[in-house]
Amino acid sequence: MRIARLNWVLLACAGLLCATGLLMLWTFSPPDWDDPKVARNVFVRQAAFLAVGLAVLGVTLIPNYLYARRAAWFLYGACAATLGALLLLARETNGTRGWFDLGPLKVQPAEFAKIATVLALARCLMYVKDLDRWRGLAKPIAVLALPAGLILAQPDFGTAALFVPAFLAMLWAAGARTRHMIAIVIVLAAAVPVAFRFGMKEYQRNRILSFLHPEKVPRELRRQQEQSVKACGAGGAAGRGIQETWGNTAFYIPERHTDFVYSLVAEQFGFVGSTFVLLVFALFLAQALRMAYFSREPFGRLVVVGLSTFLAFQVYVNVGMTLGVAPITGLTLPLVSYGGSSLLTTLISVAIILNVGSRWTPSFSSRDLGGPVEMTAFRPHEELRRVL
Repeated sequence: MRIARLNWVLLACAGLLCATGLLMLWTFSPPDWDDPKVARNVFVRQAAFLAVGLAVLGVTLIPNYLYARRAAWFLYGACAATLGALLLLARETNGTRGWFDLGPLKVQPAEFAKIATVLALARCLMYVKDLDRWRGLAKPIAVLALPAGLILAQPDFGTAALFVPAFLAMLWAAGARTRHMIAIVIVLAAAVPVAFRFGMKEYQRNRILSFLHPEKVPRELRRQQEQSVKACGAGGAAGRGIQETWGNTAFYIPERHTDFVYSLVAEQFGFVGSTFVLLVFALFLAQALRMAYFSREPFGRLVVVGLSTFLAFQVYVNVGMTLGVAPITGLTLPLVSYGGSSLLTTLISVAIILNVGSRWTPSFSSRDLGGPVEMTAFRPHEELRRVL
Protein backbone atom coordinates (compact mmCIF):
# COMPACT_ATOMS: atom_id res chain seq x y z
CA MET A 1 0.00 0.00 0.00
CA ARG A 2 1.27 3.45 -0.92
CA ILE A 3 1.02 6.20 1.68
CA ALA A 4 -0.01 8.67 -1.03
CA ARG A 5 -3.21 6.70 -1.65
CA LEU A 6 -4.48 7.13 1.90
CA ASN A 7 -7.46 9.39 2.39
CA TRP A 8 -5.72 12.00 4.51
CA VAL A 9 -8.91 13.99 5.00
CA LEU A 10 -10.60 11.06 6.73
CA LEU A 11 -7.49 10.35 8.78
CA ALA A 12 -7.23 14.01 9.82
CA CYS A 13 -10.89 14.00 10.90
CA ALA A 14 -10.28 10.93 13.07
CA GLY A 15 -7.21 12.54 14.62
CA LEU A 16 -9.08 15.76 15.35
CA LEU A 17 -11.89 13.88 17.09
CA CYS A 18 -9.41 11.89 19.19
CA ALA A 19 -7.67 15.13 20.19
CA THR A 20 -11.03 16.62 21.18
CA GLY A 21 -11.72 13.67 23.45
CA LEU A 22 -8.35 14.00 25.17
CA LEU A 23 -8.88 17.73 25.59
CA MET A 24 -12.23 17.15 27.27
CA LEU A 25 -10.68 14.72 29.76
CA TRP A 26 -7.74 17.02 30.46
CA THR A 27 -9.76 20.19 31.01
CA PHE A 28 -12.42 18.52 33.11
CA SER A 29 -10.21 16.16 35.07
CA PRO A 30 -8.93 18.27 38.03
CA PRO A 31 -12.27 19.07 39.70
CA ASP A 32 -14.22 16.25 38.15
CA TRP A 33 -13.28 13.51 40.62
CA ASP A 34 -12.72 13.79 44.35
CA ASP A 35 -9.25 12.27 44.10
CA PRO A 36 -6.95 14.20 41.69
CA LYS A 37 -4.89 11.04 41.20
CA VAL A 38 -7.95 9.25 39.84
CA ALA A 39 -8.65 12.17 37.50
CA ARG A 40 -5.11 12.16 36.14
CA ASN A 41 -5.25 8.39 35.82
CA VAL A 42 -8.35 8.60 33.59
CA PHE A 43 -6.61 11.02 31.24
CA VAL A 44 -3.41 8.95 31.17
CA ARG A 45 -5.35 5.74 30.54
CA GLN A 46 -7.20 7.29 27.61
CA ALA A 47 -3.91 8.59 26.19
CA ALA A 48 -2.47 5.07 26.52
CA PHE A 49 -5.54 3.59 24.81
CA LEU A 50 -5.08 6.09 21.99
CA ALA A 51 -1.40 5.19 21.58
CA VAL A 52 -2.25 1.49 21.38
CA GLY A 53 -5.12 2.21 19.00
CA LEU A 54 -2.92 4.23 16.65
CA ALA A 55 -0.35 1.43 16.63
CA VAL A 56 -3.07 -1.10 15.77
CA LEU A 57 -4.35 1.26 13.08
CA GLY A 58 -0.91 1.40 11.50
CA VAL A 59 -0.53 -2.38 11.57
CA THR A 60 -4.02 -2.89 10.10
CA LEU A 61 -3.16 -0.67 7.15
CA ILE A 62 -0.21 -2.85 6.04
CA PRO A 63 -1.84 -6.08 4.74
CA ASN A 64 -4.46 -6.11 2.00
CA TYR A 65 -7.96 -5.94 3.48
CA LEU A 66 -8.91 -9.06 1.51
CA TYR A 67 -7.14 -11.10 4.18
CA ALA A 68 -10.04 -10.06 6.42
CA ARG A 69 -12.38 -11.73 3.93
CA ARG A 70 -10.61 -15.03 4.49
CA ALA A 71 -10.74 -14.63 8.27
CA ALA A 72 -14.30 -13.26 8.41
CA TRP A 73 -16.03 -16.44 9.57
CA PHE A 74 -13.32 -17.25 12.10
CA LEU A 75 -13.54 -13.76 13.62
CA TYR A 76 -17.33 -13.96 13.63
CA GLY A 77 -17.31 -17.33 15.40
CA ALA A 78 -14.74 -16.16 17.94
CA CYS A 79 -16.77 -13.06 18.79
CA ALA A 80 -20.00 -15.07 19.06
CA ALA A 81 -18.30 -17.55 21.40
CA THR A 82 -16.91 -14.68 23.48
CA LEU A 83 -20.34 -13.08 23.76
CA GLY A 84 -21.77 -16.41 24.90
CA ALA A 85 -19.02 -16.85 27.48
CA LEU A 86 -19.68 -13.32 28.68
CA LEU A 87 -23.22 -14.24 29.73
CA LEU A 88 -21.90 -17.17 31.76
CA LEU A 89 -18.71 -15.81 33.29
CA ALA A 90 -18.94 -12.03 33.57
CA ARG A 91 -20.07 -10.25 36.69
CA GLU A 92 -23.14 -8.05 36.46
CA THR A 93 -22.26 -4.34 36.43
CA ASN A 94 -24.96 -1.65 36.37
CA GLY A 95 -27.54 -4.29 35.51
CA THR A 96 -25.70 -5.79 32.53
CA ARG A 97 -23.09 -8.44 31.80
CA GLY A 98 -21.26 -6.48 29.13
CA TRP A 99 -17.63 -6.50 30.24
CA PHE A 100 -14.86 -8.91 31.10
CA ASP A 101 -13.13 -7.55 34.18
CA LEU A 102 -9.41 -8.21 33.61
CA GLY A 103 -7.89 -6.49 36.61
CA PRO A 104 -7.13 -2.88 35.63
CA LEU A 105 -8.87 -3.32 32.27
CA LYS A 106 -12.47 -3.91 31.26
CA VAL A 107 -13.05 -5.38 27.81
CA GLN A 108 -16.40 -4.98 26.06
CA PRO A 109 -16.75 -7.79 23.47
CA ALA A 110 -19.83 -6.20 21.88
CA GLU A 111 -17.61 -3.49 20.38
CA PHE A 112 -15.46 -6.08 18.62
CA ALA A 113 -18.57 -8.00 17.54
CA LYS A 114 -19.64 -5.02 15.43
CA ILE A 115 -16.58 -5.36 13.19
CA ALA A 116 -16.73 -9.15 13.05
CA THR A 117 -20.42 -9.11 12.12
CA VAL A 118 -19.84 -6.57 9.34
CA LEU A 119 -17.04 -8.72 7.91
CA ALA A 120 -19.20 -11.85 8.04
CA LEU A 121 -22.19 -10.10 6.48
CA ALA A 122 -20.01 -8.69 3.71
CA ARG A 123 -18.62 -12.16 3.03
CA CYS A 124 -22.16 -13.53 3.00
CA LEU A 125 -23.66 -10.83 0.75
CA MET A 126 -20.87 -10.21 -1.74
CA TYR A 127 -21.94 -12.75 -4.36
CA VAL A 128 -25.50 -13.65 -3.36
CA LYS A 129 -27.65 -14.03 -6.48
CA ASP A 130 -31.14 -14.36 -4.98
CA LEU A 131 -31.34 -11.35 -2.67
CA ASP A 132 -34.59 -10.49 -4.42
CA ARG A 133 -36.16 -13.49 -2.66
CA TRP A 134 -36.70 -14.25 1.00
CA ARG A 135 -34.65 -17.42 0.82
CA GLY A 136 -31.65 -15.34 -0.20
CA LEU A 137 -32.07 -13.23 2.94
CA ALA A 138 -32.28 -16.17 5.34
CA LYS A 139 -28.53 -16.60 5.80
CA PRO A 140 -27.73 -12.88 6.26
CA ILE A 141 -30.55 -12.56 8.81
CA ALA A 142 -29.18 -15.55 10.73
CA VAL A 143 -25.69 -14.04 10.68
CA LEU A 144 -27.10 -10.84 12.15
CA ALA A 145 -29.38 -12.50 14.69
CA LEU A 146 -26.73 -14.47 16.59
CA PRO A 147 -24.51 -11.62 17.86
CA ALA A 148 -27.41 -9.19 18.15
CA GLY A 149 -29.36 -11.72 20.23
CA LEU A 150 -26.42 -12.39 22.53
CA ILE A 151 -25.95 -8.65 23.07
CA LEU A 152 -29.67 -8.26 23.79
CA ALA A 153 -29.34 -10.98 26.43
CA GLN A 154 -26.74 -8.97 28.39
CA PRO A 155 -29.00 -6.84 28.13
CA ASP A 156 -27.59 -4.01 25.97
CA PHE A 157 -30.41 -2.74 23.78
CA GLY A 158 -28.51 0.34 22.63
CA THR A 159 -25.64 -1.58 21.04
CA ALA A 160 -27.95 -4.27 19.65
CA ALA A 161 -30.12 -1.63 17.99
CA LEU A 162 -27.12 -0.35 16.01
CA PHE A 163 -26.92 -3.65 14.15
CA VAL A 164 -30.25 -3.01 12.41
CA PRO A 165 -29.39 0.12 10.35
CA ALA A 166 -25.96 -1.30 9.51
CA PHE A 167 -27.59 -4.51 8.29
CA LEU A 168 -30.18 -2.66 6.21
CA ALA A 169 -27.53 -0.41 4.66
CA MET A 170 -25.46 -3.44 3.66
CA LEU A 171 -28.55 -5.14 2.20
CA TRP A 172 -29.28 -2.04 0.15
CA ALA A 173 -25.68 -1.84 -1.07
CA ALA A 174 -25.80 -5.53 -2.00
CA GLY A 175 -28.93 -5.04 -4.11
CA ALA A 176 -31.76 -6.31 -1.90
CA ARG A 177 -35.31 -5.26 -2.67
CA THR A 178 -36.74 -2.27 -0.85
CA ARG A 179 -39.99 -4.05 0.00
CA HIS A 180 -38.08 -6.79 1.78
CA MET A 181 -36.18 -4.25 3.86
CA ILE A 182 -39.42 -2.44 4.71
CA ALA A 183 -40.91 -5.75 5.83
CA ILE A 184 -37.92 -6.36 8.11
CA VAL A 185 -38.33 -2.91 9.65
CA ILE A 186 -42.05 -3.50 10.25
CA VAL A 187 -41.38 -6.83 11.99
CA LEU A 188 -38.71 -5.28 14.20
CA ALA A 189 -40.92 -2.30 15.02
CA ALA A 190 -43.72 -4.66 16.05
CA ALA A 191 -41.31 -6.46 18.36
CA VAL A 192 -40.36 -3.28 20.24
CA PRO A 193 -43.45 -3.17 22.52
CA VAL A 194 -42.95 -6.85 23.37
CA ALA A 195 -39.30 -6.23 24.23
CA PHE A 196 -40.28 -3.19 26.31
CA ARG A 197 -42.80 -5.19 28.31
CA PHE A 198 -40.99 -8.47 28.79
CA GLY A 199 -37.33 -8.08 27.76
CA MET A 200 -36.18 -4.85 29.39
CA LYS A 201 -35.18 -4.33 32.98
CA GLU A 202 -36.83 -1.65 35.05
CA TYR A 203 -34.03 0.89 34.69
CA GLN A 204 -34.15 0.50 30.89
CA ARG A 205 -37.89 1.05 30.82
CA ASN A 206 -37.43 4.11 33.03
CA ARG A 207 -34.97 5.56 30.52
CA ILE A 208 -37.54 5.33 27.75
CA LEU A 209 -40.39 6.57 29.93
CA SER A 210 -38.33 9.54 31.12
CA PHE A 211 -37.95 10.51 27.46
CA LEU A 212 -41.51 9.83 26.27
CA HIS A 213 -43.41 10.76 29.45
CA PRO A 214 -41.05 12.66 31.78
CA GLU A 215 -43.92 13.66 34.05
CA LYS A 216 -44.55 9.99 34.92
CA VAL A 217 -41.10 9.24 36.37
CA PRO A 218 -39.36 10.68 39.44
CA ARG A 219 -37.17 13.72 38.87
CA GLU A 220 -34.08 11.81 39.98
CA LEU A 221 -34.46 9.51 36.98
CA ARG A 222 -34.66 12.50 34.63
CA ARG A 223 -31.82 14.45 36.20
CA GLN A 224 -28.99 13.13 34.01
CA GLN A 225 -30.58 14.08 30.71
CA GLU A 226 -32.06 17.33 32.01
CA GLN A 227 -28.66 18.41 33.31
CA SER A 228 -27.13 17.53 29.95
CA VAL A 229 -29.62 19.73 28.09
CA LYS A 230 -28.92 22.59 30.52
CA ALA A 231 -25.18 22.19 29.97
CA CYS A 232 -25.60 22.39 26.20
CA GLY A 233 -27.65 25.56 26.55
CA ALA A 234 -25.29 27.12 29.11
CA GLY A 235 -22.48 27.19 26.56
CA GLY A 236 -24.25 29.78 24.44
CA ALA A 237 -22.77 30.62 21.07
CA ALA A 238 -19.05 30.62 21.88
CA GLY A 239 -18.91 28.57 25.09
CA ARG A 240 -17.51 29.25 28.54
CA GLY A 241 -13.96 28.29 27.61
CA ILE A 242 -11.79 25.40 28.67
CA GLN A 243 -10.59 27.13 31.83
CA GLU A 244 -14.05 27.57 33.35
CA THR A 245 -14.50 23.98 34.44
CA TRP A 246 -15.23 23.97 38.15
CA GLY A 247 -18.90 24.46 38.88
CA ASN A 248 -20.03 24.21 35.27
CA THR A 249 -23.45 22.72 34.63
CA ALA A 250 -21.81 19.69 33.02
CA PHE A 251 -19.91 19.09 36.26
CA TYR A 252 -23.07 17.61 37.78
CA ILE A 253 -23.81 15.13 34.97
CA PRO A 254 -23.14 11.46 35.83
CA GLU A 255 -21.00 9.64 33.23
CA ARG A 256 -20.08 12.99 31.69
CA HIS A 257 -16.72 11.69 30.45
CA THR A 258 -18.29 8.72 28.61
CA ASP A 259 -21.92 8.80 27.47
CA PHE A 260 -22.39 12.57 27.87
CA VAL A 261 -19.05 13.92 26.71
CA TYR A 262 -20.80 15.95 24.00
CA SER A 263 -22.38 18.09 26.73
CA LEU A 264 -18.85 19.02 27.84
CA VAL A 265 -18.03 20.05 24.29
CA ALA A 266 -21.22 22.11 24.01
CA GLU A 267 -20.70 23.95 27.30
CA GLN A 268 -17.01 24.65 26.88
CA PHE A 269 -17.03 25.52 23.16
CA GLY A 270 -20.65 26.55 22.68
CA PHE A 271 -22.85 26.14 19.65
CA VAL A 272 -19.99 26.96 17.29
CA GLY A 273 -17.61 24.38 18.73
CA SER A 274 -20.19 21.61 19.11
CA THR A 275 -21.43 22.18 15.56
CA PHE A 276 -17.85 22.04 14.32
CA VAL A 277 -17.45 18.61 15.95
CA LEU A 278 -20.58 17.40 14.16
CA LEU A 279 -19.27 18.77 10.86
CA VAL A 280 -16.03 16.85 11.39
CA PHE A 281 -18.06 13.68 11.90
CA ALA A 282 -20.08 14.48 8.77
CA LEU A 283 -16.93 15.01 6.71
CA PHE A 284 -15.48 11.77 8.05
CA LEU A 285 -18.58 9.79 7.08
CA ALA A 286 -18.87 11.51 3.70
CA GLN A 287 -15.29 10.54 2.86
CA ALA A 288 -15.93 6.96 3.98
CA LEU A 289 -19.07 6.60 1.87
CA ARG A 290 -17.29 8.19 -1.08
CA MET A 291 -14.66 5.48 -0.85
CA ALA A 292 -17.41 2.86 -0.78
CA TYR A 293 -18.94 4.40 -3.89
CA PHE A 294 -15.66 4.29 -5.83
CA SER A 295 -14.68 0.83 -4.60
CA ARG A 296 -15.35 -1.74 -7.32
CA GLU A 297 -14.71 -4.79 -5.14
CA PRO A 298 -17.94 -5.99 -3.46
CA PHE A 299 -16.52 -7.19 -0.14
CA GLY A 300 -14.68 -3.94 0.54
CA ARG A 301 -17.62 -1.84 -0.55
CA LEU A 302 -19.99 -3.65 1.80
CA VAL A 303 -17.54 -3.49 4.71
CA VAL A 304 -17.15 0.28 4.36
CA VAL A 305 -20.92 0.75 4.15
CA GLY A 306 -21.50 -1.38 7.26
CA LEU A 307 -18.80 0.21 9.41
CA SER A 308 -19.76 3.74 8.31
CA THR A 309 -23.41 3.12 9.17
CA PHE A 310 -22.48 1.80 12.60
CA LEU A 311 -20.49 4.96 13.32
CA ALA A 312 -23.10 7.31 11.84
CA PHE A 313 -25.99 5.97 13.91
CA GLN A 314 -23.90 5.80 17.06
CA VAL A 315 -23.07 9.49 16.66
CA TYR A 316 -26.72 10.27 15.95
CA VAL A 317 -28.01 8.41 19.03
CA ASN A 318 -25.32 9.75 21.39
CA VAL A 319 -25.78 13.37 20.36
CA GLY A 320 -29.55 12.91 20.38
CA MET A 321 -29.66 11.67 23.96
CA THR A 322 -27.30 14.49 25.00
CA LEU A 323 -29.65 17.08 23.50
CA GLY A 324 -32.75 15.39 24.89
CA VAL A 325 -34.21 14.27 21.55
CA ALA A 326 -33.50 10.55 22.08
CA PRO A 327 -33.68 8.24 25.12
CA ILE A 328 -30.55 7.37 27.08
CA THR A 329 -28.95 4.26 25.62
CA GLY A 330 -25.46 4.12 27.11
CA LEU A 331 -23.76 4.53 23.72
CA THR A 332 -20.51 6.46 23.62
CA LEU A 333 -19.47 9.17 21.14
CA PRO A 334 -16.95 7.47 18.81
CA LEU A 335 -13.33 8.63 19.20
CA VAL A 336 -14.33 11.30 21.74
CA SER A 337 -15.75 9.47 24.78
CA TYR A 338 -13.57 7.77 27.35
CA GLY A 339 -13.27 4.01 26.91
CA GLY A 340 -10.59 1.66 25.65
CA SER A 341 -12.75 -0.90 23.83
CA SER A 342 -14.75 1.75 21.99
CA LEU A 343 -11.67 3.75 21.00
CA LEU A 344 -9.69 0.72 19.86
CA THR A 345 -12.47 -0.80 17.76
CA THR A 346 -13.33 2.55 16.19
CA LEU A 347 -9.70 3.06 15.16
CA ILE A 348 -9.67 -0.47 13.72
CA SER A 349 -12.77 0.46 11.72
CA VAL A 350 -11.02 3.60 10.50
CA ALA A 351 -8.02 1.51 9.43
CA ILE A 352 -10.20 -0.96 7.51
CA ILE A 353 -12.01 1.87 5.72
CA LEU A 354 -8.69 3.48 4.77
CA ASN A 355 -7.34 0.12 3.66
CA VAL A 356 -10.28 -0.45 1.32
CA GLY A 357 -9.99 3.02 -0.18
CA SER A 358 -6.27 2.76 -0.86
CA ARG A 359 -6.25 -0.54 -2.78
CA TRP A 360 -6.47 -1.34 -6.48
CA THR A 361 -8.82 -4.30 -6.44
CA PRO A 362 -10.81 -5.65 -9.42
CA SER A 363 -14.49 -6.40 -9.04
CA PHE A 364 -16.16 -9.62 -10.17
CA SER A 365 -19.64 -8.96 -8.86
CA SER A 366 -22.68 -9.59 -11.04
CA ARG A 367 -23.30 -5.87 -11.54
CA ASP A 368 -19.86 -5.48 -13.14
CA LEU A 369 -19.94 -8.50 -15.45
CA GLY A 370 -22.10 -6.70 -17.99
CA GLY A 371 -19.09 -4.64 -19.11
CA PRO A 372 -15.33 -4.58 -18.79
CA VAL A 373 -13.90 -5.17 -15.33
CA GLU A 374 -12.57 -1.92 -13.94
CA MET A 375 -9.70 -1.41 -11.53
CA THR A 376 -10.26 1.74 -9.57
CA ALA A 377 -9.10 3.17 -6.30
CA PHE A 378 -9.82 6.26 -4.27
CA ARG A 379 -7.57 8.95 -5.76
CA PRO A 380 -8.77 12.37 -4.53
CA HIS A 381 -6.25 14.39 -6.56
CA GLU A 382 -7.30 12.79 -9.84
CA GLU A 383 -10.98 13.16 -8.98
CA LEU A 384 -10.50 16.86 -8.20
CA ARG A 385 -8.59 17.36 -11.46
CA ARG A 386 -11.37 15.62 -13.39
CA VAL A 387 -14.07 17.78 -11.82
CA LEU A 388 -12.19 21.02 -12.34
